[in-house]
Amino acid sequence: MNIENISTQLLFTTFPIWVERENGSNSFGTGFIFNYKAQDDKFIPFLITNFHVVENAKRIITEFVKAEDNKPQTKDRVKIELDSNKFLNFSSKDLDISAIPIAPIINQVLQSGTNIFYRVIDNNIIPKKEQKDEFSAIEEVTFIGYPNGLYDTENMLPIVRRGITATPIWNDFNNKKKFLIDAGVYPGSSGSPVFIFNQGSYSTGNGITMGTRLLFIGMLSESVVRLENNVPSYFLGLGGVLKSEAIVDFLDSVVKTIKI
Repeated sequence: MNIENISTQLLFTTFPIWVERENGSNSFGTGFIFNYKAQDDKFIPFLITNFHVVENAKRIITEFVKAEDNKPQTKDRVKIELDSNKFLNFSSKDLDISAIPIAPIINQVLQSGTNIFYRVIDNNIIPKKEQKDEFSAIEEVTFIGYPNGLYDTENMLPIVRRGITATPIWNDFNNKKKFLIDAGVYPGSSGSPVFIFNQGSYSTGNGITMGTRLLFIGMLSESVVRLENNVPSYFLGLGGVLKSEAIVDFLDSVVKTIKI
């Protein structure tokens, strides 16, 4: 495993989330850690997923890969139970997002003598205005998660999927901070981070640019389905993505309510 490769590191940005609800039902989703920049030298890592993933949760469990010599030991993992109340305290049903400060939990694991391997997403790879201005209407996208609860259970690795933007990133679809992607989006993928990830070359308004481009553009929040008599009949192969700037705006409001 070439852990220095960017695409390999992306595999360790996501975490499976198992949920037991108050009514006894179970569900599955995806989470990722966003390293929120609160001050010039202060960062707050949040584990983020969709609100609908953890809504009415009684128990929430995630799983980290253990580390040795700063390398992932994918066959060894540590399960962590999260405080469902804290998750739900920092939520927006309208945006379909929930977050929990994860640093205290990570510190507790480290203090127990267990090292864990993970990678975070931060502001540095959120596209700036000038980068957004160069986006094409059709961009290739990459998202990483656990569709239908599927992942490599032996090696604790998620599933990588690709698609294209179905609506332009620079538009707010139906006046919401979202855009659509044309890809294989299924339940369990909810909460997956979505990237523009190009290796070798990519196109911009100035032509073809050589190099690698990695941009965090949002989080999957829904599978678009066809309804018949108000009942989902089949998936349309489309997914709704909450824009990365909307995630940061949400965290701005969360951080105002907590001590840093």
